[in-house]
Amino acid sequence: MFAQKRINPCRPGYGASCSFCCGSHNYILSPEQIEEIFENRYPAGSLKLMAMHPEESTDQKLVREGMQCPHVGISPSEPGIVCCLSYMNEDKPPAFKSFFNGTCKNFYCTAWNELSERQILFAAELMGDWYYYSLLINCIDVLAELCSDYEKPRDIPTDILKELKVELVKKLNEDDLI
Repeated sequence: MFAQKRINPCRPGYGASCSFCCGSHNYILSPEQIEEIFENRYPAGSLKLMAMHPEESTDQKLVREGMQCPHVGISPSEPGIVCCLSYMNEDKPPAFKSFFNGTCKNFYCTAWNELSERQILFAAELMGDWYYYSLLINCIDVLAELCSDYEKPRDIPTDILKELKVELVKKLNEDDLI
């Protein structure tokens, strides 16, 4: 099914992006602290990154066995959009090439396989960021219910959206969403 998608759930627009499968949320830190780490991974004027294998962690993990790829970051050319910084790096470390060819190149999350384009765009427009958008597209039942209850994201009352964000974070921390 993912081969037929025209919308990439990782970069759907509306300021939304996702690197959940790469461990973007697998930190015992606030979203702001995680974003600061991601912004600082791209040295000014340089494409040189850490020569770490993507399974190596850099900070304390929320889920010990989960991914926390050191190549996830935010490029200065696309503020607020999480991405793989190594894709832009011409001199990819051998460990990264091996991991990319064996894992990243062949992996598609549940959102790729189960969400419709309408659901992806609904979530992207509703959340408009990397943190909450990623959580929402990985809670497929919640997103499906929102799409059936509301025609457009702007129809969702502010208090409902606020509660939704709290519930998504609770799921991340309690239900082992990662």
